[in-house]
Amino acid sequence: MSKSSHRQSPGNKTVKSPVSEDGNLTSDKIRRSPSGERGQRRRNLILDTAADLLAEGGAEAINTNALADRAGISVGSVYQYFSNKETILKALGERYMQQLGSNTVAALQQDVSGLDFAAMVDRVIDPMIAFERKHPGFRHLNAGQEGEGTLVQAAQRVDREILATIYDLLLRVCPDVNPIQGWQIARVTKALYKGMSYLIQQEKEIVKDGGDVGGMIADMKQMMADYLEDHLGSSPFRK
Repeated sequence: MSKSSHRQSPGNKTVKSPVSEDGNLTSDKIRRSPSGERGQRRRNLILDTAADLLAEGGAEAINTNALADRAGISVGSVYQYFSNKETILKALGERYMQQLGSNTVAALQQDVSGLDFAAMVDRVIDPMIAFERKHPGFRHLNAGQEGEGTLVQAAQRVDREILATIYDLLLRVCPDVNPIQGWQIARVTKALYKGMSYLIQQEKEIVKDGGDVGGMIADMKQMMADYLEDHLGSSPFRK
């Protein structure tokens, strides 16, 4: 499995930089690392609030004025830890990557030996769906955005991590799979998972129109199980 990169933020840097009129700070350097339990709590509060804003309105909803107002702190307190939206998004992306490692990737690393494909899909996908529901801001990383910027880079890291871990899972299920075929199956499997993620993103609208998201996800899980059965079920390594 590929390893996630976790960059250390520079410690105790002081940079004088004005705040723009729209509430976004203009320097791209992190002001300082949290010092002590109180500092860590304050930093976590800022990131928790940023995650809420991200889930509600995307990256454009995040600025220092909105953060300070929602968190009940001063703009200066935000500026103590983060100099602009990009540094906030970078820190939030790194935190999602850590959560991904301990939740979603962990789901893909489960022991699935002896399970049929339907049971294997349930075992792996259910925790991933639960993660998506618990962290709605994650969809902005998992959407596979294109272009440049901190959020896009984090999205690409998440995308690569999921793909590589799916491929590793397929190798455990079918060690003799041809590498080219294995990566192709991994990409199709990931695309089906991201389809489920999309349904969760649209859940309010689907329910409003009378739809059943749970049933739709169950259908896609069955599609995934059938696809894996068709392409890996004949392996002599399958029990």
